[in-house]
Amino acid sequence: MILAGRQIDHPVVLAPLAGWTDTVFRRICKEFGVGLIFTEMASADALVRNRQRTLDICRFTPEERPIGVQLFGAEAEIMAGAAEIVAALEPDFIDINFGCPAKKVVRRGGGSALMRDLDAIQTIAAAVVQATPIPVTAKLRAGWQEAVAVEACQRLQGAGVAAVTVHPRTQKMGFKGEADWRLIGQVKNGVSIPVIGNGDVNTPEDAKRMLEETGCDLVMVGRAARGNPWIFRQITAYLEEGTLIPPPSFDERLSLCIRHLDEQERYYGARVAVFNMRKHISFYLKGGERVTQFREQLFRQNDIEQVRASLVQFQQQHTLIGITG
Repeated sequence: MILAGRQIDHPVVLAPLAGWTDTVFRRICKEFGVGLIFTEMASADALVRNRQRTLDICRFTPEERPIGVQLFGAEAEIMAGAAEIVAALEPDFIDINFGCPAKKVVRRGGGSALMRDLDAIQTIAAAVVQATPIPVTAKLRAGWQEAVAVEACQRLQGAGVAAVTVHPRTQKMGFKGEADWRLIGQVKNGVSIPVIGNGDVNTPEDAKRMLEETGCDLVMVGRAARGNPWIFRQITAYLEEGTLIPPPSFDERLSLCIRHLDEQERYYGARVAVFNMRKHISFYLKGGERVTQFREQLFRQNDIEQVRASLVQFQQQHTLIGITG
């Protein structure tokens, strides 16, 4: 589909996951067929204060396109200033976060805290749209305690936002309970801009059902992609060809885990990569045989060569005894 003039080749989107979707992981997901990518959220306040680490969060490589850089903040003027800074990187989209339920974000008035003030949402969106010619999108939750997403999205459309992503849980729900996809359908019926559906898409069947039940234009995958970039290939094959691709073998998961470690080292250096990879390794190993004790031993190692050697040895042991997870 065409989204604000940008070609989206496949109908599945990688969600912005703080601490997870860095450039290394995003590039891996791109290889597996994700159609659109968003960066981890970046603090608008930190960007206007020239914090290099925050600007680094926003950087991306050409192979990650089409890509949106996500910003969070509580003040329209600061968000507009941050958008101007990010625009220099020439992303395909600038995304506004109105959905993060994390306490540290909410305490600062950003993320889903703004779902309590639709006037502020509209004002922030309008300021960001006016600050740059790059298309602006927004990601939001159902509401704070009650669902207000339909009105919020109508206001965002009026402010010039090009597309919205709807996660149909309230802030108070966090990630608990079941996402009520009916709200995504209500938003789709209430606006004329594209709608991306988000929440509880864990399988190709989930993706197809969300598209059919809600009429949304694209589906977004977040937590289900951790240690599992194969999900994008599986969803794409199922939606476009009707083919169900089997899950990867444990050997395949370990091979990609080792490669992910190597890419992390090349990008961040050995010391940072060891610690960055621990959460990723946990998910690559999830569900495999003899994992618990191995993981405990592995995470006591701080030398990347030891970690790599341990993963290779673990893979060889599983290959020898024929365990595939």
